[in-house]
Amino acid sequence: MENPTFYLEAKYSYELVHRKNMCNSLIPPHIHDSAEIYLNLSSLPNILLGNRVMTAAPGTLIIIPPFCVHRLFDRTDEIYDRYILSINLSWLDSVLVNGNVEYEYLKNPEIPLLLPLSPSEPGRLQQSFEELLSLNESDTFHKLSGFFRCMSIINNTVKQNHTDNDKTIKSSATQQMVSDIIRYLNEHTDRNVTLQELSDHFYLNPDYISRIFKKHTNSTVGNYITLQKMARAKQLLLEGYTITQVQIMTGYSSYAHFSRTFRKQTGMTPGAYRGESLK
Repeated sequence: MENPTFYLEAKYSYELVHRKNMCNSLIPPHIHDSAEIYLNLSSLPNILLGNRVMTAAPGTLIIIPPFCVHRLFDRTDEIYDRYILSINLSWLDSVLVNGNVEYEYLKNPEIPLLLPLSPSEPGRLQQSFEELLSLNESDTFHKLSGFFRCMSIINNTVKQNHTDNDKTIKSSATQQMVSDIIRYLNEHTDRNVTLQELSDHFYLNPDYISRIFKKHTNSTVGNYITLQKMARAKQLLLEGYTITQVQIMTGYSSYAHFSRTFRKQTGMTPGAYRGESLK
């Protein structure tokens, strides 16, 4: 049985990489504590982004806020070309001392963005990312200057393409069904949804639900539920809720069960995670 994958908060300001490679194995749904900005240059016919399963064409900008469940790659025989900019939002908040309203789209895990770009936009973003990569060995001031120049271009691109985001998303009938199931699960993280409940609610055979869910997410329904509960738990802990409150709000009947599950999935106890986040 696969386990959901969590990536702990990195102690950096930002990190940019350009990758053009095959995936060694099928990647399960996962979350990051940092925000991620993808410039996708490949065809992605079956991605999971928040509560949607859909298609992404080459030349799309993908914004993945912290704690947003996602999975972009579903083949091991395809070469995927993408730039990935990861940003520690705690650091960004500390830099933008006069407010950061413009960058709210980086923060809400319930509203990730998939933005198809005009023909000229991917090249402009790619050039900006390459310029930022060239500053890796530069002094801090040059690197920060390059980062904010890059973010200015990203911010303008988001503003220009954000309005009609939903209208440009393409999904097959089964992808839409899986999206509906995910949306239902996300709306009920405060309790344990069973496969039979999903079957009764959507008037579908339980085996069929399991099959299409696995096909489009590379996860079982049960593992996805655990992943979403833990993502919600991490977010609530950072918002200042007590561990007991978070346990109840994520539908765990006992503190021991919640703590054990959290540690298994994240590699640390809820208390340790909360303590690390406050440093």
